[in-house]
Amino acid sequence: MKPSTDAVADPAIRYHYMDNLRALAMLTGVVFHASLAHSPMLHFFWLTADQSAPVIDVFAWFSHLFRMPVFFLIAGFFATFLLEKRGLNRFLLNRTLRVLLPFVIFLPLVLWSIVTGIEWAADHVSKPSPALYFITQQMAADTEQPINTSHLWFLYYLCLFYVAWLLLRGLRLAMGAWVQHLMRPWVVVFIMPLLLIPAFYSVNAPHPAPETLQPLLWPFGLYGVFFLFGTWLYHHQNLIQALYRYWLWMLLAGLGSYVYFAYRVPAAEGTWLMAIAESFTAWYMTLVCVVAGHRWLNQHNRVVRYFADASYWIYLIHIPVLFVVQFALLDLAWNLWLEFFLSTVITLGIGLLTYALLVRWSPIGWLLNGKRQ
Repeated sequence: MKPSTDAVADPAIRYHYMDNLRALAMLTGVVFHASLAHSPMLHFFWLTADQSAPVIDVFAWFSHLFRMPVFFLIAGFFATFLLEKRGLNRFLLNRTLRVLLPFVIFLPLVLWSIVTGIEWAADHVSKPSPALYFITQQMAADTEQPINTSHLWFLYYLCLFYVAWLLLRGLRLAMGAWVQHLMRPWVVVFIMPLLLIPAFYSVNAPHPAPETLQPLLWPFGLYGVFFLFGTWLYHHQNLIQALYRYWLWMLLAGLGSYVYFAYRVPAAEGTWLMAIAESFTAWYMTLVCVVAGHRWLNQHNRVVRYFADASYWIYLIHIPVLFVVQFALLDLAWNLWLEFFLSTVITLGIGLLTYALLVRWSPIGWLLNGKRQ
């Protein structure tokens, strides 16, 4: 059954295009992180940096601009869905169990796994990357390392966005008739991308992951906009079909603005032109993904649904697993693309295998996805 495109969505319907988009975004995330080992730009900063190729940066920073915005838009969409379906109290309980608790439980495990992997690499890798060599020297000198949220920053900010959104709703600032005017196609296409410019201007390009424990302002102006838009999109899914007519234009605008971005990156100091290019690419490519998903992925697919179910678990564990795989490849003089392929496939394979054997029907799976029937 396809989701309703009326202004008021039906809470009983399964939104296959959102589930499928989430699965594809997760797969892109694993490929993205695997590619950073071969990024010329990050050669001196990424723990598993190895052979590099300029084309890797072209792919990596392109997907970087809209991969996480897609996730936050989907999260906002399902936040409204869940609140309308279950009410405030059950919404808070659900988000505590599905988001806050996994963050609290898995953050120390992820950090411990990464440190353990680094310690293993220090003993077994004879050709460490510059970043790995620096970190192992710091660890050997007992230099205290700052605690961060690693790649779980997504869950961290998601919790903050839930609180901020509920406060805005309580003050009637995130809902009302005025939202109807914002969700018009011409406003969404031509006005809303401008909202992202201040956030992109305030950080380097490409923008870093906000991994610090201290909340930063710019993620609210970037990812928070996508999250809020997603909360509105739930009740305005007719907008997606209205955007069909803009699909090709948005694709060309997103790609065209990225050409300028790729030509200028990296930029240690923000410029307005760079911020505008980033904003257009991030906004338009995110909308292109939503429109394409609604048009071609709006149906049940058992394989993609399985990936969607496994995506949360794979997201949680993929960085420590990927690091260990790529540490093991550092001393091998294999073809760059073979190493890239192997690190991606092995990481995904371990994620899917552990999900099937250890997670899907276990209390961990109940925590992450709810109890299965």
